[in-house]
Amino acid sequence: MTPEAETVALIERTTTQFQNRHGRPMPDDNIWLIQRAAERDALTRLLTSMQSAPGRALQGAGSPTSPTPVSIDLTRHRQTQP
Repeated sequence: MTPEAETVALIERTTTQFQNRHGRPMPDDNIWLIQRAAERDALTRLLTSMQSAPGRALQGAGSPTSPTPVSIDLTRHRQTQP
């Protein structure tokens, strides 16, 4: 089973359990449901990107731009503030 399918199955299983426990559907504004839907959508986009160009390395889940350099200051947080 793919990660995407596992996420869909988790959403279906949990919303069914919620319905059985509470006698009503899980509300669309439920934070757990919102986060799982976001994960499902992100996985779908990532897998689609990977399948459209299987030999190409992905930048930011298929972003067409080049990598953004990030500098990390490892000493700033250790300095005392006046």
